[in-house]
Order: sequence, then C-alpha cells, then structure tokens
Amino acid sequence: MSRQAARHAPGAIVADRRRGRRVRKAGAGPALRLRFQGRGRRIPLYQQVKTLVLDGIAAGHFRPGDRIPTEHEFVASLGCSRLTVNRALRELSATGVLERVPGVGTFVAAPKSSSTVIKLHNIADDIRAKGQSLSIRVHRLHRMRALPEIAASMGVSPRATLFHSLIVYCADGIPVQLEDRYVLPAFAPDYLEQDFTRQSTTDYLQRIELPGHVEHEVRAALAGEEESRLLDISGPEALLIIVRKTWVRGTVTSCTRFVHPGSRQRFFGRFTPANASI
Repeated sequence: MSRQAARHAPGAIVADRRRGRRVRKAGAGPALRLRFQGRGRRIPLYQQVKTLVLDGIAAGHFRPGDRIPTEHEFVASLGCSRLTVNRALRELSATGVLERVPGVGTFVAAPKSSSTVIKLHNIADDIRAKGQSLSIRVHRLHRMRALPEIAASMGVSPRATLFHSLIVYCADGIPVQLEDRYVLPAFAPDYLEQDFTRQSTTDYLQRIELPGHVEHEVRAALAGEEESRLLDISGPEALLIIVRKTWVRGTVTSCTRFVHPGSRQRFFGRFTPANASI
C-alpha cells in the first residue's frame, strides 16, 4: 500500500505536523457503529455516544493526543443528530476525558497528573468527629449486571459487570445514612473481599487512588418501603439524597446514592470565593 493510500485507510492515524497531534480519520466511524444501539433503547442516545468514545479509548483505538472524528463524521456514521453528538463530546470534555481545541478539533486528553485529586468527606468522619459510636451494617455486597440506568450513568455497556454494595451507617445505633454504591471492578478488583463493617467504602476506595473529578446531585424524596426498613423509619419521612459520581484518570469509577433521613441529618458548608479577600 502506498503512503498516500495508507493515510486514508479506515481508522488510520496520521500525524498533524503543524500541532504535533495524531489525527484519527473519519474511517474510524464504521468500527464504532457496530456497537451503537440507536433509538428504541432505554439508554439516551448521547450516553450511547459517550460510551462509544470511552470504549474506544479503553480499547486503545483512541490514544492520548488522537483527534477523534468530528461531530459531522459521528452524525454521518451513527445516524443521530448533531445536538446528540455535541452533548456527548461536551460532557466528556467537561470531565477531562477529551480536549476541544477551537478551529482544530477534539482530542483525547492526556492523563492528568496525580496531583489533581480530591479528598472526599464521608459520613464515618462526621460520626467520629462528634464523639459518637460508629456502627456499619452491610446489607448487600455482590457482583451484578448493570441495569440500563446505571450503565448509562457510569458509561459502561448494558449488563456489564459491576460491584454493588448497600450499607447503612449508624451513629450511636441510629441509622443516619443509607449508601447505595456501584463500583467499577477494574478500579477496585478486591472490593467484594473487604470487611466494610470495619471501614467505610469511601475510605477504602480513596486508599486506592483519589478521584480527579467529582459530580454531586442533590434530590429530595419521601422514604419508600425499602428505605424506611433499612433506616428504621416509621411513618412519613422526608429524605435528602445526594448522588455522587467520581472519576479517576478520566474514567467513572463509582456512582453512589447517599440517602439521609431529614430529621436526623444536617449539612453545613463554608467556602471563600477565589476572588475574595480573606
């Protein structure tokens, strides 16, 4: 094959000599299309596009510095709208997986240095700091197939294997938090072997590696039957729910739902804006 033909072969990577980046040509699209589920699935299309890109990075089809297909090329290859592709690439850029360079293209970001980390606070620290007795009840600790909603949230394929734990943290014997956590096995392969009655899951996971990016969503809801049973709630009770997603080196490693009885928990925070005088 001639050099000119090789440069335009499907999936080929060629050098962008002007900017020192590799460019993956549009021919990479058909290979990705084989795993695209399309409409009629419960997983949103933009999440499917995100999963395609993440799978491509994990498989080595796209390496740090590679330019991925353009929005137009994704649209032509996958048959979805440009708004769908734009949202997927925008969210991957926001989490540090991709780097968008105006007028040039979208590239796989280089791995972040280990100094870009976030130390997460956890309920076990709160209980100990108040001088209360911490006890932990482990209700479930097992492997499972990812349900569509969880698969979409974590950017994995539907029915991929995940680790799952359902744990209640108690202060002086009173349940104050229900933790419903999904963990990527590749990040914490020994997760199911841990004794979480003696340590919090947050402490264990942060000993492996601190996250570089964290997303929180706050919700409110009334306690359901299972939540009332696990949290020893009798009668109507408002719940404060915090959904946390963590990334390590651009990959979602855990997705957790923290459920707190409104009458037993209070949150307080203080911060100083970056441009304020102290």
